[in-house]
Amino acid sequence: MFYLQLFVPACLVLLIFGLGHSLVQNDYSGIYFEEIIEEAVEADENEDLEIPEELPDEVMGDGNLILADKYNYLKIENIFQGHLLDTGQLFSLEIAIATYQTNVTADFFIKAIAEIESDLVSKVTTLLLDTMGAELTTVAGRSSITDKVKDGLNDYLIEEGYNPDIHYVYIINYNIV
Repeated sequence: MFYLQLFVPACLVLLIFGLGHSLVQNDYSGIYFEEIIEEAVEADENEDLEIPEELPDEVMGDGNLILADKYNYLKIENIFQGHLLDTGQLFSLEIAIATYQTNVTADFFIKAIAEIESDLVSKVTTLLLDTMGAELTTVAGRSSITDKVKDGLNDYLIEEGYNPDIHYVYIINYNIV
């Protein structure tokens, strides 16, 4: 009787598991796509591969068709604080930087950026010195701040010999006191 109580539920679980997996259509893992791999294998040396149209225009990733591109980010572990020039109020904000590259490249880039995070903190601090109140309180102003930080960090990465692959900068938290 003990074995019957043990094997009947186990068999039911395995049966439901097998039935569930046979009814769900396989959508691949997001890394390997048979159509793109077949196209890459069949392509001649002189023939260019077509890049899928689903990527945003401003971000093309690495263009590697076999490994899928992915977003990867790094939250800067520093709270940037300062004094607004026009209102005299104090502000604080936190940022995160993001990249859009192939799986492996994005991971290595974020690890390399994490190693020089203290240098990036000092660069962002100098970029935020002349912040005005309207820049933090409006959407367009926050967009201009993130663009300024992104361009400044990419310029710094070029100076230091890194690839300028910061594609997005996000303000994840800000306060005005």
